[in-house]
Amino acid sequence: MKLPSVHKMLQDAGRTFLRFPLVLLDAAVGSVVAVILIDFEGPSEPTVLFEILLAAILGIPLLTGFTLFAEKRKWKSGRAAVLQLIGVLLLVAYAFTVPSDLAQAPAVYILRLLFIAVALHLFVAFAPFTHKGELNGFWHHNKDLLLRLILSFGYSIVLFAGLSLALAALDNLFGMNVPGKRYAELWMIIVGLFNTWFFLAGMPEDLDQLESSSDYPKSVRIFAQYILYPLVLVYLVILYAYMAKILISWDWPQGWVGRLILGFATAGIFSILLLYPVRDRIENIWIRRAARWFYVVMIPLVIMLLLALWRRISEYGITESRYLGFVLAVWLGGIVVYFILSKTKSIKAVPISLCVLALVTCFGPWGAFSMSENSQAARLQELLSRNNILENGRIRTATAAVPQEDIRQISSIIGYLHDYHGYDRIQPWFTESLMKDSSGAGLICKAPGDVTRLMGIEYVQVWTGPSGNNFRLTADQGGMIDVRGYDGLIRNRNINEAAASRTFSARELQYRVSSGLDTITFLVTPENGQPDSVQLDLQQMIGHLVKTYPDISVNDLPPEKMTLVADNTGLKLKIYFRYLWLRRENERIKPSSYGVDILYGMGKP
Repeated sequence: MKLPSVHKMLQDAGRTFLRFPLVLLDAAVGSVVAVILIDFEGPSEPTVLFEILLAAILGIPLLTGFTLFAEKRKWKSGRAAVLQLIGVLLLVAYAFTVPSDLAQAPAVYILRLLFIAVALHLFVAFAPFTHKGELNGFWHHNKDLLLRLILSFGYSIVLFAGLSLALAALDNLFGMNVPGKRYAELWMIIVGLFNTWFFLAGMPEDLDQLESSSDYPKSVRIFAQYILYPLVLVYLVILYAYMAKILISWDWPQGWVGRLILGFATAGIFSILLLYPVRDRIENIWIRRAARWFYVVMIPLVIMLLLALWRRISEYGITESRYLGFVLAVWLGGIVVYFILSKTKSIKAVPISLCVLALVTCFGPWGAFSMSENSQAARLQELLSRNNILENGRIRTATAAVPQEDIRQISSIIGYLHDYHGYDRIQPWFTESLMKDSSGAGLICKAPGDVTRLMGIEYVQVWTGPSGNNFRLTADQGGMIDVRGYDGLIRNRNINEAAASRTFSARELQYRVSSGLDTITFLVTPENGQPDSVQLDLQQMIGHLVKTYPDISVNDLPPEKMTLVADNTGLKLKIYFRYLWLRRENERIKPSSYGVDILYGMGKP
């Protein structure tokens, strides 16, 4: 195979720039801004660079889609330029919605970026083929996009690996001291500029000829028929077996099954789309039958998905992930009905409907973000009112014990609002500002624990890790350790079953852990003094913690709740437990590992 000359490569690059000038300028601007942000490691101060970067990220698919749209319709350069200008104005309008202090802002801005980015990439998939028909051209257009994307990303990884190795050689062989952030900056330049340019260079210039194309890569058929399709069958067997289990035990479906159903639907629809051009060949008559039966067997699975999601929403309200799952379930139900009843069965319906759905759910009171914030705020209002913490629209300190389950849910909602939306929705309930800036002008919210403290309750962050007979408790690591009155501090000692029955030495202090990890014996031999020992039993502290937090994993507990203190004439100790893994064995709770900070002091003999 004859390799292209450098002159030919430069010609192709120039032709690509003339075809997609604004897209490549957008990619260049975004790459430069990303490099600057990485170089300044933030930066710590609000900057317009965040607005430019996010707008540039969305500009690549938006302006590419507009270019392809205008090319397919044979628009003259003036009319196409107006469309590009509209795209630029839309990007500028979006940039004004991005906060300058994005690094400190709630996650809702990044989530909205992801929603819009998905919608715009789907727009590129159908932008040249919005007219009725041309399904073969539409398929080959998306085939080219997919293969070019894989190829360009593969080349980008190889280029990055090679240049990174060159930087490492300069660093290690010539002592040039290349900072680690240079590698991140290199990746941004390659992905932002090289990857975009190379990807666009491979897009067919004659979009009309795609409709008459009969090229069907053998690799695509092998992947769809012998890899993807068998996976769909495996998913189908598992899901229908689980559905039979639900009908026999008459129990609600688990929320996790929703991911499996969506995975099954994605793999099934994708395999049908990949095999679309060869469905009418005599040897592939099974494809039409398989596609028809796929949508039929999806009907009960969609119902099960809706039930699983409805249960989670009814118990814990709406969040972005549950909203997205429910909307996708409704969309999936609509796609199933469409491909069963429709005579046209246009494969364009998949990306077009998903694009519209992603955009519609980004904004407005019906959108994912508004509905999630309002739902969780309403749940919080009901919980606080039930416990007489919110009265007449104002927060007051709890005067009676709040049930632990309510504390968990209140803490969960406050933590969710802090991470995703900020406190604007609940700020009117408080007389104090819930922002770290006392004027309330900044974007940095107070920690969830500070907000629950205003309610007179303890913040409990439930951890969603392993459950069953194992659970974990961790102390808040944000505070400082008070070392006053002590002579020494031993930091970050991790103790587990492998270290049981061993003696540890640290200067004049020794300690020994029992085989069950529930007893620690300390021995100190001060200079010119008599040795003294203290034995600490963890069971009382563990018993109190388990009674307060039964069978759940919790983060950020107040340090005093996970502290043991001992004092006698020759030795005093304070043990801070940073984390504590517990295991239930025969109705008894035992520690399986823990991390401690040990303060010790010499008393008078």
